Amino acid sequence: MEKKRILLTILTPEKTVLADKPVDFVAIPALGGEMGVLPGHAPFVVQLKEGIMHYKEGPHKEVFAVLAGFAEIYADRVLVLAEAAELSKEVNEERARQALQKARETLAMRGADLDLDEANASLRRAMVRLKIAEIRRRHK
Repeated sequence: MEKKRILLTILTPEKTVLADKPVDFVAIPALGGEMGVLPGHAPFVVQLKEGIMHYKEGPHKEVFAVLAGFAEIYADRVLVLAEAAELSKEVNEERARQALQKARETLAMRGADLDLDEANASLRRAMVRLKIAEIRRRHK
C-alpha cells in the first residue's frame, strides 16, 4: 500500500516557488503559531506571518522563508499563497544583514513620516532570512 502524501504548492505574486510537490509533512508559520499538516488534515484556511516554513519528504527536509500570506489546507493538498517565499539556498545572508541594519536605523529615527508597521515588518523579514541562513550553515 502506497504511503499517503500531501501535494504542496507555494505561490507568490512573482513566481511559483513549488508546484504539486508530494511531501509527508508541512509546517507553516500561522499567525497563531506554527502549524503542522499531515495527510488527511481537515480543510482549513490560515493566515501566515513572517516565519520559517518547512516540509519533509522521507528523510529530506527543505526550509523556506515565508513572508506573510495565506495557506489553504485540504486532506491531500496545501496551497500557500505568500507575499514572498524563498528557498534556503536563495537567501542572501549579507543582503539580509544589511536589511536588518537599515530596519533598525529606520526604527531608531522615529520620524513623523515613519510607517511603523512597515518598518517592523521589514525588521521581521530580515530576521527570518537570517534565521534561514543560520539553519543552512548548521546543516552543511
